[in-house]
Amino acid sequence: MVFFRGEELRGKICILRWLYITLVEILVGAELIENLVITGSVHPHDNIKKKDSDHYGNELHLNLHIPSGFVTNVLRQQILNLLYYKYYQKYLILEPVGDVWTDDDSGVVDCTRTRFRARKVIFYQFIALRRVYDFSWLVINLLIDTVVYLITTDIQLVLVSAAIVEAIRRAIKI
Repeated sequence: MVFFRGEELRGKICILRWLYITLVEILVGAELIENLVITGSVHPHDNIKKKDSDHYGNELHLNLHIPSGFVTNVLRQQILNLLYYKYYQKYLILEPVGDVWTDDDSGVVDCTRTRFRARKVIFYQFIALRRVYDFSWLVINLLIDTVVYLITTDIQLVLVSAAIVEAIRRAIKI
């Protein structure tokens, strides 16, 4: 589910862009999930409360669904693409409150005036997504460790490389 585009998105996003936002998703996906859970638990203000507000999270622009941090600020545009193409169109976690303007000829999507809210009935999928993100980091770590071992045959360097990959994974949250 995470790595495959599906038929509905093949004409909307090219394979290289999909792979790029999938890499970004592996990097910051766990933080995005945490942020959606937090915004999903916030009660809406009285002036925007609707009949179905109990079934949805807080209505925010996509930019506000991204937690602040150094890496998330550097990758903000890619994370916006991730939220739109994956969390909204693929996973159906986010739902727009208004219409999203799209230009099919140029492929431009403009969500600047549209707020999105998380569908609380989908929150059970967050466990599976988090497991995919953790498993992806495990695979990355094992691949790097294997390459280091095949090149050097030194176990100490393998342990150092594993520690470095884990440090990078944790530093991304800063």
